[in-house]
Amino acid sequence: MEYRKLDRPLQILLLGVLLAHLGSYLVMPMLPIILTTETELTLVQIGTILATIAITFQFGSITGGVLADRIGRRFIIGLGALITAGGVMCFGIFSDYLFLLGSAAIMGLGNGLNAPSTKAAIAAFASSSGNQTTAFSLRGIAANVGTGTSGFVIFFLLAEASRTIFFIAAAIYVGLALVSWVLLPKNCGDIPCPSLPLGAYGEALKHRPFIIFSVVTVLIWALYAQFSLALPLRATVVLDNPKNISLIWTVNSFIVITLQGLITKRFITKMNPISALGVGVLFVSAGISMLFFSNGFVLFIVSGAIFVIGEMMILPTVDSTISQLSKPELISLFFALSNVVYGLGEAGGKTIGGRLLDVGGVNNAFPSIVFAIAGLVIFFLVMMLKRWGPLTESLTRAAKDPRRPEEAPRISAEPAQNRTHPLHRFEPEIFFRKKPTTD
Repeated sequence: MEYRKLDRPLQILLLGVLLAHLGSYLVMPMLPIILTTETELTLVQIGTILATIAITFQFGSITGGVLADRIGRRFIIGLGALITAGGVMCFGIFSDYLFLLGSAAIMGLGNGLNAPSTKAAIAAFASSSGNQTTAFSLRGIAANVGTGTSGFVIFFLLAEASRTIFFIAAAIYVGLALVSWVLLPKNCGDIPCPSLPLGAYGEALKHRPFIIFSVVTVLIWALYAQFSLALPLRATVVLDNPKNISLIWTVNSFIVITLQGLITKRFITKMNPISALGVGVLFVSAGISMLFFSNGFVLFIVSGAIFVIGEMMILPTVDSTISQLSKPELISLFFALSNVVYGLGEAGGKTIGGRLLDVGGVNNAFPSIVFAIAGLVIFFLVMMLKRWGPLTESLTRAAKDPRRPEEAPRISAEPAQNRTHPLHRFEPEIFFRKKPTTD
């Protein structure tokens, strides 16, 4: 088994990925349902709580990236898991809106501290051991195993949507913290932990094609975020036991694992990347719109399958395009900024989506029409990028660049929540630092 070929630190990190996704997906599918059924919160307030998780996740990611290089990745991974456990546990205790908002902020911050430190540690240990490809492939599998298992746990072990799930998830995160602190080596083991100076960010922010592409993708992520918000809320209206909706994420994970490679090979690699992105937007908007016409579990499954086809078109295409737009020596920085763009889109989308569902309701066609129109508008904006000269020229130059990646990056087969980007073999160039003096 490939997992056994990895060094012990990598095995522990992959176990951490599984536990983190298991804990996260025990909470995220059920959170809107429990907030709807057990509190008096409005849909606007529920959307704001979910948006807060996304916003503080980005803040935690930036903070965690800086602290991990200075304090050590092992400590930050464990600290992030412990903070997340505190936020998740607070969801099980409080019902007041302000306290729940604080719980969301704590949870998002903890996940933000944990996620980039884990990703960086996997990259460092995998590079040093020569098992980079295997490690990142297994990382995607571990993420989906965690997500799929969470659906079965909710379905088989809980009689109904219950706050007990928050305490179970908190215990998993505490376990993750202990495993990380006890079993992972200090810092980066026998290799240095390089950091990128703040001055290098200016290099990315001056890149017009990247900035314009990011502005458009903010709209895509805002639309994309509606599924995880609307699905649980719609389930509370339609299903006798809305907890069963947790199996949608299990099914979606299985679809990604089995079909992502095929879709990438047969469609994405043979299409203009902007066209592939547009097709993905249409599938995503269709899956979201169909939710409001779904009156049973089977139709929810179909809606999820349509949505996840769009997800499989969008995620690798965005990552591949960013890798082509970025400077090779700053590729990790471009992906970090893209992750922030994703967080902004998710937070804005859930805030707006909550308000829309509050006004239009989750039991009529109005939200469906709005999301369908929004999808068409975003589709036409995406297709307009094909006619924008600077973006086309930048992608053409990248295709001819001998320093480009040998293989176009593909997104790991992992859940969308707390999404991370693939890492590449390029080492970031050291900018704005004094060269060490030699004697």
